Amino acid sequence: MSQEMVYAPVAISACYRDEHLNRCIQSLKKNTYADKTELYISVDYPPSESRTEGWEKVCRMLKNPIEGFDKVHVYFQKHNLGLSGNYQFLEKTVFAKYDRLIHTEDDNEFSVNFLTYMNKGLALYKDHPTVYGIVGYAHDYQFNCGENNVVALTDFSAWGMGIWREKEKIIHEQLTMENWLRAAQNYRLMWKLYSRRKKLFSRMLGTILSTSDADVIPNVDVNRGIFLALNGFCTINPIKSKVRNWGWDGSGLHTKGSAEENILQTNLELDEDEDFEFRLKGGVQTSKFNDRLLDDNNRWGRERVKWYNDPMLYLLYRLLGKDRFLRFTHRR
Repeated sequence: MSQEMVYAPVAISACYRDEHLNRCIQSLKKNTYADKTELYISVDYPPSESRTEGWEKVCRMLKNPIEGFDKVHVYFQKHNLGLSGNYQFLEKTVFAKYDRLIHTEDDNEFSVNFLTYMNKGLALYKDHPTVYGIVGYAHDYQFNCGENNVVALTDFSAWGMGIWREKEKIIHEQLTMENWLRAAQNYRLMWKLYSRRKKLFSRMLGTILSTSDADVIPNVDVNRGIFLALNGFCTINPIKSKVRNWGWDGSGLHTKGSAEENILQTNLELDEDEDFEFRLKGGVQTSKFNDRLLDDNNRWGRERVKWYNDPMLYLLYRLLGKDRFLRFTHRR
């Protein structure tokens, strides 16, 4: 890697999971470019008294010096910001100095070439007009990718992601209910979304129908995916995962514990190569086949999306309007 290369800082959202956080930091420390990387850790204030003990363990752990990185910045929040607020704090702090960042929650473990993969990807695709992020997580969904070691997907997994300041501004500006309502008026666009990513179609329609028109759309991975799909954008994803997620043990706030999923994720094989060179012959092109595999293989969890996974419901919504639709379907 060239000496002129910008080494993106790593921003970690944390709160009360000391074992997860320690595993995350230790895995990053094993990376080749850890000593050139600044680490930003924001410890959110505990959301409830039941989380205080874990939070105190995290605070004690981070009072000790963290070796192996260029610099380490630790922030202890005075009140609970929530997952989204804590992420926004890190994004604002890092983007004040850098034009890119790598973000992760505390429950991720990384391959030894994660930082190499991320830094090279952030440099390679910074000015690409349709690439809006570099994703570290992958599962073996048998993507159609030939000899390539990365694939372009209409997806934005937050389990270790690299983003750019200028492109992130566009997402913040575009991820609004007003834009979603405008897009929902376009039959052709909605059919394209449905035919390519049923999960995203269902999530978008469900959110429109179950929230106020004035609500801000949360800047989370699924909604980011909708932004990509509506605008013809994508992310770059590895074929072999750089990330292993330990958050299925029930310790998180938004992911329910699942013994089966926990075993699957914590045993996910990581890339063991120390170096990484991007191989994407044919350029950045998304495939409907690959995009559909994401929904065919993923359980949709607790989301409202199942009920709205029907184009006839969308047509009914367009004919009746939101209020009459909700009364007709007894949803109000």
